[in-house]
Amino acid sequence: MQAIKQFTEVINGSIHISLPENFTAKRVELIILSIDEDNTDSSNFRQFLLESPEMMDEEFEAIQEKRRHLNQWT
Repeated sequence: MQAIKQFTEVINGSIHISLPENFTAKRVELIILSIDEDNTDSSNFRQFLLESPEMMDEEFEAIQEKRRHLNQWT
């Protein structure tokens, strides 16, 4: 499968995509995603991260200790 990712401007409700000469596909699937700064999904995700609880140092150390213990078996 050949894939191309590029960013382009929407002008008067249209986009123009130039494919490289070595692109041989006869049919393609287009997925158009908005990358505007006010993208609601990314704003919601950022807010989710900001509101998430923080891990205490003791909790982090306990996880690290469990990892070290498990790594002994690999």
